[in-house]
Amino acid sequence: MTGQPQNPFANLPSTGQPQSGGRDGSGGPSQDSGERRVVNRFTPLEFTGSGMQLFGIQLLNILLIAVTVGIWTPWARVRKRRFFYNNTRILDEGLDYLASGFDIFKGWLIVTIVLLLFYALPFLGIPFLQEGFSLALVFVYPWALIQSLRFNARNLAWRDVRFDFRGSYFGAFWNFFLFPAIGILTLGLLIPMASRSMRDYIASNYSFGNARFFSESALGPYYGAGFKTVLLFLFLGILMTIIVVMVVAGPAASQWIAGLMTGDLSAGTIEQVYAIPFSQSLTFAVPVMLFILFVITGSYYRALTRNIMLGSLRLQGGIRFRSLISGFVLAWIMITNIFLIIISLGLLHPWTEVRRYRYLTENTEVRPITDLNGFLDKQKRAGHSVGDAVGEAGGVEISF
Repeated sequence: MTGQPQNPFANLPSTGQPQSGGRDGSGGPSQDSGERRVVNRFTPLEFTGSGMQLFGIQLLNILLIAVTVGIWTPWARVRKRRFFYNNTRILDEGLDYLASGFDIFKGWLIVTIVLLLFYALPFLGIPFLQEGFSLALVFVYPWALIQSLRFNARNLAWRDVRFDFRGSYFGAFWNFFLFPAIGILTLGLLIPMASRSMRDYIASNYSFGNARFFSESALGPYYGAGFKTVLLFLFLGILMTIIVVMVVAGPAASQWIAGLMTGDLSAGTIEQVYAIPFSQSLTFAVPVMLFILFVITGSYYRALTRNIMLGSLRLQGGIRFRSLISGFVLAWIMITNIFLIIISLGLLHPWTEVRRYRYLTENTEVRPITDLNGFLDKQKRAGHSVGDAVGEAGGVEISF
């Protein structure tokens, strides 16, 4: 034994900050000594945008949409996406969103015409025509979803190399619609399997340049996430029920007890004081309780499954990813964001969007390979550079 550490990355610095110089173990400069690099170590993504910046963008977008009677909507969408993407930094380099408002305008125009036609169908007087059109849209939606994913991927680039998405219609129909529906019909027993299939389908159809992403996550962790979510749902459901009953029934019960002590409470008065206010209050309290319960447990489950998928995600060439999202923290962010939006009458919506996006971004990590520059050069030579992305920016994005 030589006494040298067995971990091949043990001689790297303990922090995830970019470092200068080579990594040949000699401590001297290498050919890339002038470039800041982080290799073979998980490094979190960064987000440099602020809520105030997004507020200004959103305010101007709203004014322009109103002045143009909605025509500015595609350009508003591009400005918002560029804010989020361009302020997202991976290894100290920002993402580039290459689409223009006119590219999205074509898809937006198609959707507008389809919706106008849909709402005009009842005036034709043909029975069940609108219902049949709705059913047709269900089968069109997977195609529109694939087009949207492909359009956005091809117009997103990092270090002059663009992304791509190669999903198929039948894959989208199965993973986004049919399989989740089967999961619901089995009373949730197949939902973890559907979640794994959907997330692996998305990941495995993305590519960066000529390198493909792939994810082969195990099924067991998804069922573990589902089991934890069910336990959380039951615990919070019981807790919220007790709280709601105490809050709603408390004043009426106190009045009834006071009547007992004074001796002037009859059976009719009990029903009037207790049962009627209780039922009326539950009419409001139960929907609110269920909404909060589903937001918390839904956010918790999404966080757990996101961590599982990103933990198994790989990019050809040796690049790995990791997600450190806390289900409870994400649920807290979602609930408090809704509360802030309500009490501010929507004014704080940009801050809540930035708050959620920042948490997801800065708790996502990437571990690059040693020869990252060579990897990027290979992708550019494969013909997936920004120039190609601009050339294909005429694709149509459709989203309903």
